[in-house]
Amino acid sequence: MIIRFSSLGDIILSFPLINALKKEYPKAEIHFLTKSVYKGILELNPKISKIIEFNNEPLSIVREKIVKEGYDLVLDIHKKFRSILLTKFSGLNVRRYKKDTFKKFLLVKFKINLFKTVIPVYLKYIKSAGKNFSEKYFTFSASELTFPKEKNHNFNYVVAAPSSRHFTKTFPKEKFAGVLNSLKVKAILIGDNSARDLEICTHIEKETGAVNLCGKLSFQELANLLHHSELVLTNDSAIMHFAEALGKKVCVFFGSTVKEFGFFPQLSTSKVYENKDLKCRPCTHIGLSSCPKGHFKCMNELKIENIEWQN
Repeated sequence: MIIRFSSLGDIILSFPLINALKKEYPKAEIHFLTKSVYKGILELNPKISKIIEFNNEPLSIVREKIVKEGYDLVLDIHKKFRSILLTKFSGLNVRRYKKDTFKKFLLVKFKINLFKTVIPVYLKYIKSAGKNFSEKYFTFSASELTFPKEKNHNFNYVVAAPSSRHFTKTFPKEKFAGVLNSLKVKAILIGDNSARDLEICTHIEKETGAVNLCGKLSFQELANLLHHSELVLTNDSAIMHFAEALGKKVCVFFGSTVKEFGFFPQLSTSKVYENKDLKCRPCTHIGLSSCPKGHFKCMNELKIENIEWQN
């Protein structure tokens, strides 16, 4: 059993671990414990035998369920109070991944970089299964996800995911629109149904004439849209990980976050745009609602050029 309650990007980054487990143990069942809201993304992965939904019920009830299953191995790749409490003293063989919380704190607060080697999050998840296992399965792999693969648009297009949960991880909508206009190819906008995503996508739709599908797609429909795209433009967000899980070429705009946190793209075809000359970066390892310095130079002074959208 794998435990990861949230968030969408983190759950998608567990797919290389699932690929490796299934390759090493082809007859094993792989169960995944997560919040119900993320069930849809896990249903795309045929290597997962069972999805156990968590709806904030008492942990004692969930513990009873998982103990009855008698798992040979439990991988806690969430590693927060709730997942630790859930599995502590359960009698199960539990392994947890290394989060490097203190190193992140030093880098954000004091700009002290103790990351001698940058270990991607997907690899940290794989390492949770053991040293011998991670030495055998350490490369990033796209995933064979199951969804209808019918092209619904009779034109070439790029997918643009211009929003993010946090302001400091969001490339300004005006600049995003400018990038799309420079590509000379049809764009399709995606996002969730939050007011923030809808506002950003509506603005870019008006400025570019892009097709706006923000808040209108299921996980299956989103996977199909990404699958047929020429390129995916996104911020440091779950869409970056989803696109790479499908083996797609990605262009990513990084603001307040950096590669040391482990969420950098992994495919050789992917390209990252970031402002490396700022002493104030990173200002957070997750994202903030505003720029602590007030200038937001990490995004406002980001120069975007030479984006090749044709595969």
